[in-house]
Amino acid sequence: MILALVAFTMIVFSPSPTPLDATDSPDQATSQPLPRQDLYSVLTDAGERFIGGQPLNITPVVVPELVNEPAVPDENETSPDEEDVAVVPDYDDDELFGLIENSSTSLMLLAVKVSHALYSWDERSVAMDAASLQAFAKETLRNAERLEVSEDREPMKAAFTSSLKAYVAASEAVQENNPLNTTRVDTALGGIQQGSIHLREAFEGLDHPVLHVPQEILEVDFSGSRTRTATDTGEELVLLQRYLYEDRYRANDISIMLAAATKVSTYWQYNEKTEMVVADQGRTFLLVEVRATNLGHKGDSRVYRIQTPAISAFTLHYRDNTYSPVKLTPRTSLGESYGAATLDRYEKKSGYIAFDVPEALSLNECYVQVNLGEGESPVWSLGKTL
Repeated sequence: MILALVAFTMIVFSPSPTPLDATDSPDQATSQPLPRQDLYSVLTDAGERFIGGQPLNITPVVVPELVNEPAVPDENETSPDEEDVAVVPDYDDDELFGLIENSSTSLMLLAVKVSHALYSWDERSVAMDAASLQAFAKETLRNAERLEVSEDREPMKAAFTSSLKAYVAASEAVQENNPLNTTRVDTALGGIQQGSIHLREAFEGLDHPVLHVPQEILEVDFSGSRTRTATDTGEELVLLQRYLYEDRYRANDISIMLAAATKVSTYWQYNEKTEMVVADQGRTFLLVEVRATNLGHKGDSRVYRIQTPAISAFTLHYRDNTYSPVKLTPRTSLGESYGAATLDRYEKKSGYIAFDVPEALSLNECYVQVNLGEGESPVWSLGKTL
């Protein structure tokens, strides 16, 4: 059967006989053609070997028509390039470097400004500057936490995020509406110190830091709140100096004077029971003595009584901070507290008003303003006296 198949194949693929050229004779000598290694010769050789009992061992032959066609790879075969190339994760190391470089200087400048305001006990500046630091640190922290960095950069990221968290906590310590005291100031300063230490650790890992500072940070004023005096608002009076004005009927003359200003940390108030009032650490009570007098009647009006200014008419100004008087009981160890009163001719009213202020407040930098109505608001500089 196999012999018949080989013979049939030889017949099918055997070349057709080539006729002799009419001009050439069969006996004419011609050069021998080179042996042709085609499918026919291969099968002929295979048949002769098979008939002679020899093993086939056919040498593979390159078929001319298939030489230039690409080989089709096996689906399960893995390319050598795929085996040799390692998969590298797409880390955000460069983004972390850029974030640290572009935010570190701004963080340091804002932290210094908050620290300056805290050391000065400038409550308004503390609130404003801490809010700026808190907002900037929170936004930067959100951007940092979403980054996926390589294992080698994890310590840098940890130091940077720790710095931002410390700045946020320090800002929150002084963002409440409660007045500053020693505990809150120390907490904020300690948080800023820790934030700066961690920021330095992250900053040291950079090769070429870029000192990028946003325009709004460049415009930061490190001078703190401007020192204001009574002359900024008009006429300046000093302690023991009278201010004269008329009542609303133009019937009586009135004088008002701030006689003294002192600081105390404690006082006693007498209600149903005696109670000691103590200022918070880092704070004090500023006592201002007020004297008001009905100087007498004038004109044809029959109005002889006057009303002294209410306690709400008095405000204390220190730099850009404004303080209102605290409420005192009628009887205290300080003496009689001041309040609005109705005075007949030549009667006087005197008493103390108290302000809860930072202990670091300087009398030379603050003044009291009294709103008398109808555009009259005299001011007294508490650091000067007659």
